[in-house]
Amino acid sequence: MRTTLRFTPAWLVAGLFVLAGCGDKSPKPVSAKETRTPESDVRVETESTPAPTEPAASVAPMSYETADSAFREHRYEDAVRGFTAYTANRPTNAWGFYMLGLSSWRAGDLTGAEAALRQALTIDATHVKSYLNLGRVLIEAGQPDSAIAYLDTVLRIDDSLGEAYRLIGRAHEVKGERDEAVTAYHEALVLDSTDVWSMNNLGLTLIHQGSFDEALRPLARAVELVPEVATFQNNLGIALEQTGHFTLAAEAFRAALAADSGFTKAAVNLERVQSLKEDPNIPPVDLKSLAQEFVRQIGAWSFAGE
Repeated sequence: MRTTLRFTPAWLVAGLFVLAGCGDKSPKPVSAKETRTPESDVRVETESTPAPTEPAASVAPMSYETADSAFREHRYEDAVRGFTAYTANRPTNAWGFYMLGLSSWRAGDLTGAEAALRQALTIDATHVKSYLNLGRVLIEAGQPDSAIAYLDTVLRIDDSLGEAYRLIGRAHEVKGERDEAVTAYHEALVLDSTDVWSMNNLGLTLIHQGSFDEALRPLARAVELVPEVATFQNNLGIALEQTGHFTLAAEAFRAALAADSGFTKAAVNLERVQSLKEDPNIPPVDLKSLAQEFVRQIGAWSFAGE
């Protein structure tokens, strides 16, 4: 059930949420005195790409290794050139096209990434990593319906992959279908109760819905598990601020900046919240207790699904 906001500061009534699109597009700095809602962080899917399985021994190892080295060193344009040459010589190797797709995506070429990942799936229709990353590319390209179709195929292959549910949640969020997004994140967390990115994404969706009290639980748990991720700290700060807990919100924004000193959104949020006076009548919040409440919530979801 969606919770009700207990505290509505005047600046929240005056403003609307100003959220970036997919990716990390830092907003221009704003004065703490401006009537503007805080900037939550939409970097909901930035975990590192798993290392690919080694190619078969029969392929040219140096060619693959050279391209793979460029990818791991974040020289993505070099990696694109390397894997383009590799796939020209090994046109039936799905892993080559998979890595070409990842390299193209990281280089900013969504069209090339989509084409390479589709080719990987033409070669191997069970290549789960290609389905998952094609889903990511399509979400970023503004094609959430196509992403969901491919991710549903993943679940027909293996319905235990929480990552697929997490990405389905992101696709529904892009479509504005937030109840469906929440349901998908619940499914992901039932399958993996330590999936911190699903916790973050769930918290962000609840923030979008205005369910700030409810958002505190998954975000508190994400921060408890991985406190060094700036994204999690920033979004927890948003939920704390929106529920009137300005002191704790400032602490979360400072933690975000400690993790990433160049995190503009957290700096803007910290500047604003420091100018706000906390209502002494607001009941205190215990983040550790909220995190454990969320653990129990996941257990209840698991039990209900049995």
